[in-house]
Amino acid sequence: MSIISFGLIPDGRHPRKIINVISNNNRISLAIKAQFDRLNSFTKSFLATQYEQQQQSQDNSAEVPHQSEQLQAIFRDLYMLIDCDNFKLDRVSNISLQKLQSFVNRLQGVEINTHMDQTIHDLIEQYINLILGLNLSNTLIYKTLVLKNQQVYWETIYNSVFNKIVYFVQTLPIKTYYFVIDTVEKTNRIIAQNFHQSQTVDLEHRHWTYQYWSKFQSYLFALGKSILEAVDLLFVQENPVVTLLQKSDMSILSCIKWYASSIVKSPVAITNKEIKLKLKSIKREIQSNTQHIDLFVKSDAKNLLPTMKEVLDLEDKSDDNKRVIDGVIAFGNKNYNSTSSPSFLTRYWLIISLVLFYAPSQSRNMYRNRHEIIHWIQYNGVEPIKGFFVNWVIKPVNDMLSILRSDDEITLTSRDSLKSDVNSLEKMVYEFAQDNHIETTPAVVEQDIKNGDLKLVMSRYENQIRQPIKYLISGSLLRLILIQVQKGKVDGAVALSGIDKLLKSQQLVFGIVSMSPSLIILYQLYNYFTSAKPLLVNGKQLSIVCLKCLSNVENLLISLSSKSDKTFTNDASTDEGELLIEIINLILCSEPLIPKELHEDWIKDLNELNNSEFDVETKLRLVQRVWNMYGNYFK
Repeated sequence: MSIISFGLIPDGRHPRKIINVISNNNRISLAIKAQFDRLNSFTKSFLATQYEQQQQSQDNSAEVPHQSEQLQAIFRDLYMLIDCDNFKLDRVSNISLQKLQSFVNRLQGVEINTHMDQTIHDLIEQYINLILGLNLSNTLIYKTLVLKNQQVYWETIYNSVFNKIVYFVQTLPIKTYYFVIDTVEKTNRIIAQNFHQSQTVDLEHRHWTYQYWSKFQSYLFALGKSILEAVDLLFVQENPVVTLLQKSDMSILSCIKWYASSIVKSPVAITNKEIKLKLKSIKREIQSNTQHIDLFVKSDAKNLLPTMKEVLDLEDKSDDNKRVIDGVIAFGNKNYNSTSSPSFLTRYWLIISLVLFYAPSQSRNMYRNRHEIIHWIQYNGVEPIKGFFVNWVIKPVNDMLSILRSDDEITLTSRDSLKSDVNSLEKMVYEFAQDNHIETTPAVVEQDIKNGDLKLVMSRYENQIRQPIKYLISGSLLRLILIQVQKGKVDGAVALSGIDKLLKSQQLVFGIVSMSPSLIILYQLYNYFTSAKPLLVNGKQLSIVCLKCLSNVENLLISLSSKSDKTFTNDASTDEGELLIEIINLILCSEPLIPKELHEDWIKDLNELNNSEFDVETKLRLVQRVWNMYGNYFK
């Protein structure tokens, strides 16, 4: 259900590249290539021998045997078409069948007079049969891969209710059109069955308005009856329990609820029925093609004509090559439109309709309000992003760098404020002691203040507070109170100094905490945009498709191993053909997932599973090696 499609996913539109991949990676084409090499070698030696005989005949003035010039011209054209001197399987697999048909037509009226003519004629037929076998086997594999691609597409829709609803909306116009056509046909059939000649005779004596009104009534009745039959048929087929509800004693409310739920679920039910029919048809075609591929796998590349006739279901007749070419051309033109994905217009008709309907008016509105739109984008899009990076990324990082360079320090008090307050308190206490004839020294006062001890003044304060009015008038008590206020100020400055030291010691931690939210957000965004996401192609997750292919390959090899252990052989088995299809499908689907550096090794390891010289146990060990080596790329 996706618009994007990679080149190596079989979709029926670009088959040449896929055909080349198929030709180079299956045991059928490799066996045909080996036969081509042997035939080319024989042809070159045959032409060299013929040339030597012609030279000897000219030197000895002997009579040269008469050969068919027409046959030689056909052989020369075919030799140049194949390019036996620079043989490449890709070029041969892309030879047009119409050209081969022209060669066969030219061979029809050629007379064979000598043994040399018979050899040339046999070489031409062998080359044509090999090309036809290569083309038919590649086409069979390609058609099967197209069917598998369609199968994955429909299974993806079938496994999701949302996809089913989307598909129903996509195909609703087509379904409505065919429903109307079918309803009209049923209506005409009902009218034809219920319209009697006697009624026609009676209508002839009526007024023309009554005649048309009667015909209109009968047509409405037939139309309603045909619609009811279609709806009833749909509900009975998709909901067989409806027939039981009609005979049950359920309440009217329960029946209404059941019918309402059935109507709501009808789009999913209709889609389920359609997809099931498509998947059934696809599986039937895949099984038929796989059986034919299995015939090619087990056939002898030296004589592919019987296999091609069996695949094309042809009888033995004289003009075998001509009929085989016609059959191969017909099979190549075979398409699977009934099971293919809907067309682009079908999938996106709703979006196209909305664009065509709303785009002109909305474009004018957008142009008229372009300044408001730009302002809204600037205010709600650009400015928040800019503010995030400036205030929460750049500024915290700069503050962090300043902390590391010790450019700025977190402080609650000035550097010398505590020292001046302590000195002032010492002077106040010492002067009070001198004025009140208390014996002390500046060193003792400094030590007491440092320890927070004011016993010199507190004892005098305890005595004077007993007579507060007397000492307030003299000013002594007020002076003691002011000394205690200064002491409280010093204590507060000491506390702030401790907090200041604590902040300075944890300044690096605060810097990291201030910048960590923005860094976490950026890291999560980076992971989201750079992390590996499931690769979707045509609505399917490619890694899951590859994992299924690998699992199917292993299961088929296990099946072949269990069958080889038995004493009997099952001729109807198609495991070899299915194994070939799964391997080629895995090669095609895995190309976007496997790194380019490992692609050649990956293709080589998979082609080893096609090697007929290995037994099944060896291939199973190769599958385990593939799992260990490349399994992580599909997870």
